[in-house]
Amino acid sequence: MLRDNEAQILMSDKADSNRIPLQLIQGCLVASIQVDLTDQVLDRFRQELLARIGSTHVHGVVLDVSGVDVMDSVDFDMLKTTMTMASVMGASAVIVGLQPGIVSALMDMDVDTRGVRAALNLDDALQILNAPGAGGPVSDWERTGGSHGTGR
Repeated sequence: MLRDNEAQILMSDKADSNRIPLQLIQGCLVASIQVDLTDQVLDRFRQELLARIGSTHVHGVVLDVSGVDVMDSVDFDMLKTTMTMASVMGASAVIVGLQPGIVSALMDMDVDTRGVRAALNLDDALQILNAPGAGGPVSDWERTGGSHGTGR
């Protein structure tokens, strides 16, 4: 029989194992989602992501769902809402790693994908988010109006 403090430790370990890690790469927060999606996991993730956007002032967010085997329309809508919230805070969002079976199922369920930016992988997403005009770093070309400093 577990004592109260042992039960709390086990529950804490389980909560930490369902935490979605956030890494800062090329001025973007990358969330590597490798856990089963539940309302609780997605709510906690949303809160942590928005707090990190506010504290780091990133220009982009990548949601990597390549480790997700099952996603229903509610899960997708929650991720889409989180992406919209990130954008409202000034961080463009891209989802990557959607499995073909998940995409097919979402289309079969007639899920609204309007406004969702997607890429095949992390490299493509970072390229999208760091492209000129995407809210990422400004290049010398953009800064000088395309003149490369010649004053034209």
